[in-house]
Amino acid sequence: MRFVRTVGLMTSLLLLSALPSAAQSVEGTWIFSLTSPDGPVEMEVQFQHEGDEVKGSAEHEMADAIEISDGKLEANVLTFIMHVGMQGQWFSVEMTATVEGDQMTGEATLAEMGSMPFSATKAGGG
Repeated sequence: MRFVRTVGLMTSLLLLSALPSAAQSVEGTWIFSLTSPDGPVEMEVQFQHEGDEVKGSAEHEMADAIEISDGKLEANVLTFIMHVGMQGQWFSVEMTATVEGDQMTGEATLAEMGSMPFSATKAGGG
């Protein structure tokens, strides 16, 4: 009888561990701080998060427009492409971050400049 209870308990624990944890969302406003070769860059980023799709926009005083596309949040890893328009030209930055609650850290990769670290904090703390 004890063996049956032990097997039942182990099966229950395995089933519970297989259930997905509460999905994290990046929806909302985040304050990004990027370390570039020209010094620190800060910007406000707005994410919309529906299902597994992440998109959005950002604002920076030197950019004409910043759009976010191809975003995905899988477990706690966020990937997206930031398309930046400056003086009539566009360039893309590939972003990868680890999200932990209201914080994220990662790397921004721009083909011509390589990778630069960044961090972000969710505005309003969630």
